Amino acid sequence: MRARRPLVSVGAAVAAAVVLAACAPRPLPVDATAPTPTLVSGAASAGSEPAAEQTTFVSTVDGDTIETSAGTVRIIGVDTPERGECGNDAATAAIESQLAPGDTVTLELPAGENDQDQYGRLIRYVTTPAGVDLGLLQLQAGNAVARYDSSDGYPVHPREANYHAAQLATLSGGSVITVACQAAAAVPPPASADRWWEQYSSCSKLKNSVGDPTGPFNRDDPTQAEPYDWFANRTGNNGDGDGDGFACE
Repeated sequence: MRARRPLVSVGAAVAAAVVLAACAPRPLPVDATAPTPTLVSGAASAGSEPAAEQTTFVSTVDGDTIETSAGTVRIIGVDTPERGECGNDAATAAIESQLAPGDTVTLELPAGENDQDQYGRLIRYVTTPAGVDLGLLQLQAGNAVARYDSSDGYPVHPREANYHAAQLATLSGGSVITVACQAAAAVPPPASADRWWEQYSSCSKLKNSVGDPTGPFNRDDPTQAEPYDWFANRTGNNGDGDGDGFACE
């Protein structure tokens, strides 16, 4: 004889199903008002493309910093002369030649770059509506040096090599010396018409002059006493080396 299977009542089966349904996890309700997560403009993560945003140009602070509707922006990887230094006005004017208040500019934050500097300024590439990279513009114009990148302990940025290759200005003692300022420093200040000798820093340079007296200058001649004093005592080159009272013999 076959063993009979135990009979389960219909009521017991229904009760068991109710218990199991009560224990099953319930789906969470959908909140139609919850915002969808989005990438915050201006934030970049390692390996991502530069995050770009468009904003409105407001004004120029100096050759490497501008004011925008998004905040103060420090241009990545370049440094121009500070306010009051030679070249600051020219670097500032270079930006103002490209942008007018109200223009739309594109800001880009490369992957791995700091979002802001120690002063709370946004660190970005800045591109004009005409497609001009303002950092590269300043370097090619001789108004800036390539700086604040991997060459001096800051994050590397994608345009770093091109920026260094384009640099014409120099850095001296922490100050940016623009091409125009280098040229100005190489030219001695003009002497007054009645003190022509002050444009020469030594007797040897005087000897190469055209049109000016080349000496010697007699200490005891009242008409030559001042040129004598200049070359003998004030240039630092001891123009009366033998002490005989004649300079630039």
